[in-house]
Amino acid sequence: MNRAGFILTLLLYLFLAPQAMAQDNGRYAGDPLLQGAGARSLGMGSAFVAISNDATAVYWNPAGLARLNRHELLVQHAEQFGGTVNHDVFAAAGPSSAGGFGGGLVRLGVDDIKLTGLEDPDAPLGPDNRPVVSSVVGTTDYTFYLGYGRQVRPDLALGTGFKIIRRNLSVGNGSGYGIDLGALYTPSPQWSVGLVIRNLTRTRIHFDSGTSDRISPSLLAGLAYHRDLPSLQGRITASTSLHLGEEKSNEDNLQGIQLGAEYVYRERIALRLGAEGNHFTAGAGVRLYQRVAIDLAFLENGQLDNTYRISASVYF
Repeated sequence: MNRAGFILTLLLYLFLAPQAMAQDNGRYAGDPLLQGAGARSLGMGSAFVAISNDATAVYWNPAGLARLNRHELLVQHAEQFGGTVNHDVFAAAGPSSAGGFGGGLVRLGVDDIKLTGLEDPDAPLGPDNRPVVSSVVGTTDYTFYLGYGRQVRPDLALGTGFKIIRRNLSVGNGSGYGIDLGALYTPSPQWSVGLVIRNLTRTRIHFDSGTSDRISPSLLAGLAYHRDLPSLQGRITASTSLHLGEEKSNEDNLQGIQLGAEYVYRERIALRLGAEGNHFTAGAGVRLYQRVAIDLAFLENGQLDNTYRISASVYF
């Protein structure tokens, strides 16, 4: 198959697959793994699988680690939904003679949950028997990522990712591991195609109570277009991706469709727009002395609360 045929086949697949794979499931175990990583990609609506050219490739597409040309350390912090949910990311990646390596840690936590009860549980509620805080609990998910990417042809990179999940809930603790596979194909300098199979081995999280959660495999497919704009002294990138086979509720059916765009002016200032399902996203970034990058993302959510995420990178 020639390059044009490959791209056409992929576009048809991206268009038809959501209808063929429509499901009516509830999203449970895998949800903490879907929060994204890096304010740059989140500002682009999470449509990053076909780009994946920074340290967050260990999360989005491990094949992108093969394309890194310098080392990067990235940290991200966000307080979502009025500070209820804390989302922190740390990632490090860089090239070597054997390929690109990366590692990352993602923490998603809900802290200081106050549980209440009556002063006298055996008596009815009243002026002399009011609710009081009986305990303070929290829930936290930790996911540790290790990734490797290698250029197998000038236009094709492959990668694999291994993740360890630790889930600390107020009712018990659990742990598990999963494997992701990724590919990044660049038929021309303008086009790139990304594919990732997440949770290839049906990631299972075992709890100390004897129960377990299982995360089914899913496919993340994306397409990106890059173009230099000499008249505007910059570069524009447009991208789209679909998350297929992800377990989700009816209200989240559109969340698997992501769109994003980025304009970079003189490699210093970046402006971004995107959409993740029916949620609007936007972002901006600044590069300082080619060594430091600071990015900010805005994520709209009409049902809960709008959130901001900020990340910073150091290159060396």
